[in-house]
Amino acid sequence: MTRKLSYLIQPLFFSVLLTGLLSFAALSLEAQTQLGVMGGVSLYSGDLSPKEFGVYFEEVRPAFGVFARFELGRAAALRVGVNGASVEGDDARHGREDRGLAFRSRITEFSLVGELNLFKIGAVRNRGLVPYLFGGVAVFRFNPEAPFDGDYIELQPLGTEGQGLPNYEDPYRLTQFAVPMGVGVKVLLSEQLTLGLEFGGRMLFTDYLDDVSNVEVNYFDVLEGNGELAARLSRPTVEDPTADTSYRRGGQYNDWYYVGGVSLAFRIGGHNRGVQSGRGIGCPTF
Repeated sequence: MTRKLSYLIQPLFFSVLLTGLLSFAALSLEAQTQLGVMGGVSLYSGDLSPKEFGVYFEEVRPAFGVFARFELGRAAALRVGVNGASVEGDDARHGREDRGLAFRSRITEFSLVGELNLFKIGAVRNRGLVPYLFGGVAVFRFNPEAPFDGDYIELQPLGTEGQGLPNYEDPYRLTQFAVPMGVGVKVLLSEQLTLGLEFGGRMLFTDYLDDVSNVEVNYFDVLEGNGELAARLSRPTVEDPTADTSYRRGGQYNDWYYVGGVSLAFRIGGHNRGVQSGRGIGCPTF
């Protein structure tokens, strides 16, 4: 997906998110409510991965979150949440010393997702397992940093790929839209408590989660326009640059990040008319 197309799509996602939030507020007035916490892991897939599109568990980092779930019946629920996560990548870890790039970034994510309950496994009314699919919209904040002289340097202000210079792109935004999607299972411990296990990816509309893209860069353009530090972090392995030293640091696909974990949700008041009975979920109760 080109960046021009992504800039056209992002306002549409903002409209969808706003519409969803308004619908969510209206529906939640009649829905059963759960409040929960999540603890788990996050990981990165992108230009600094061995293959640009894939899941690499050697880069697992901690993640946590809080959420509210509003059950809209036995088959579906809406969930709003805030997650904190971190991601990182390092060429040295994957045998790419020829490029020599590394980054880390903290992520703060605000999401609105829908859950589709598939079926219930378990005959007891207030016990059982409920697998589900989820998908929705999210807004996330990130800020890639690179190690340098024993510290970490924020990369976005530097313009390591010539951002802000003539014939190069504008600086990328640190707040972006994403599409969360994935699978999970709810373990119904009682009418009040639900244990969850979930894993999902975030489809991004940016290739700069790691500050690396497929843009062609000239080393001297960056050196003369954005400074020595920007040039050094753009291509750390360049030792004797010439005027025609040009390169592409990454591949053609946008980055992804993933979040998975275990959650515990507590029902606030009222009798549970949601997934506990297993009726009306669309597939039989077992």
